[in-house]
Amino acid sequence: MEESVNISELEQTSLFNQNVSFNSMELTLPADSPSGKLSVSPMPEISFALSEEERLKLKRVDQNTSQRSVLKDISINVNKKQKEINLSKSAMDVSIDVDEEEVEEEEQSSAMEDSTHVIDIEDTVHEQTCEQSSLVEQLEQSDSSTVIPSLTYFDRQVIELGRRCWPSSMEAQHYTKGCYWSPDGTCLLLPVHQDGMHVMELPLDLYQASGVPESRAVSTLQSAVHIPEGGTVYDCVWYPGMNSQAPETCFWLASRQHEPIHMWDAFNGSLRGSFAGYDEVDEVAAAISLAFSNDGQQIFAGYKRCIKIFDTNRPGRNYVEYGVKFSISCIAQTWEHPQTLTCGNWRGYIQHFDLRISPKQGPLFTLGGHTAGITQLRYANDTSSSGWQLFSGARKCPKLLQWDMRNYKQPLHEFQRTVDTNQRIQFDLQQNWLASGDTNGFLNVWNLQQLNSQCKPKQYALHDDCCNGVSFHPNLPILATSSGQYHFLSGDTAPNATLNGTQEIETEEKEQLPQQQHSDPPTKIFYENAVLLLWCGS
Repeated sequence: MEESVNISELEQTSLFNQNVSFNSMELTLPADSPSGKLSVSPMPEISFALSEEERLKLKRVDQNTSQRSVLKDISINVNKKQKEINLSKSAMDVSIDVDEEEVEEEEQSSAMEDSTHVIDIEDTVHEQTCEQSSLVEQLEQSDSSTVIPSLTYFDRQVIELGRRCWPSSMEAQHYTKGCYWSPDGTCLLLPVHQDGMHVMELPLDLYQASGVPESRAVSTLQSAVHIPEGGTVYDCVWYPGMNSQAPETCFWLASRQHEPIHMWDAFNGSLRGSFAGYDEVDEVAAAISLAFSNDGQQIFAGYKRCIKIFDTNRPGRNYVEYGVKFSISCIAQTWEHPQTLTCGNWRGYIQHFDLRISPKQGPLFTLGGHTAGITQLRYANDTSSSGWQLFSGARKCPKLLQWDMRNYKQPLHEFQRTVDTNQRIQFDLQQNWLASGDTNGFLNVWNLQQLNSQCKPKQYALHDDCCNGVSFHPNLPILATSSGQYHFLSGDTAPNATLNGTQEIETEEKEQLPQQQHSDPPTKIFYENAVLLLWCGS
């Protein structure tokens, strides 16, 4: 710490007590201020008081003409006496501009950079730094403090809390593309086709709710932040350390067609920065998939034939590239092995990479079991599985697979759902519950602690169209679901009106030729582009 401290620095670091307040133009001294010379308290926080001579001098000086000169004299006096103070590190606990958490994160990132690329086989089994261990403990403590231990999910009929619908027409089909609760549970992120991205806040009456009556009125969800259309949204992810009490942590990443990765502010929707990945001809390439590292210090972006690793604190085009053979469609990382990545590809395989070894050696192992491209990977957060339980889903594949990555020869369980399209059908985990939508509009839920031999789900008929998004609230028994899909319509079956909500639309047919005696029945199309909030607890 520097020996001399000026007034502005002391004001920023809150070293002064409440007896004296400073600003850029005037100095205010209460009449009941204690007299005495400049003194330093032996406590960790340092307090300063003005001497009697200085107080009398301030009273005699005209405030309109001489306040700046007095402030300068006092600043010099404080600097002289501050030099005589011996500030030991063991006795000081002063709040300064540099955040201690950022220092720890920089030490952690530097330790990861120093890790050698030549390792033993035993090193790939388990390696975790002390900082990451403490971060895991803090996460588990925060989860245990926010989640009610005796909370029971799906023990009665779910209650609808809120709803929002988007209109559709043949020219503009505004279907949703999944939903994502923020880590602190204050808002919900929702990409909408041809309508950008929306952030909707949790209704205020639900923050401290322990139960919801069935007579509660359904809230109309409004967009607190709207990012206009800028291309098809490939993937989006919240910053894992988001906390609404710290605005600098409130942001998410999104990858859109023909654009670099953008960092969006969750308060005002402004663009904070961009992370640009370039291809072999030095053109900007859009990332297919996104994921944060568990500590939030790195960004993993999946591209056609590589994984680009960005530093969260350094937007731009600086990244580390890890070459792979296939397009990376989704990414997941376990707390138990922070030096590895689990990636899915459009070939239908799950591959586990160790980032410390050369890309030429390929993945540590490859998992099969799905019939088409992998759309989502998710590790369980419960302590019973030690973070090794992986869940995977794929497009046009009716199976959700549960893997134990410590013994990955075959999946532990196989859960059936209906997936008839190429779009991503989202699933989510909370405590011992697994929830997933399907293309028939059903919500499927499984209790992982009470699985039968056939793993049959409990089903809820929520939507009249494809249920593509499912997301559990992090600390309340609230589930968000989203619906909608692209409907392929030709000119012969074009709707004659704008379509809203859950209406059933009969399309018009062209005039039949004279030789046709019987016309085909009109085509029925179910449109529902909506997001729902559901209370699913006791």
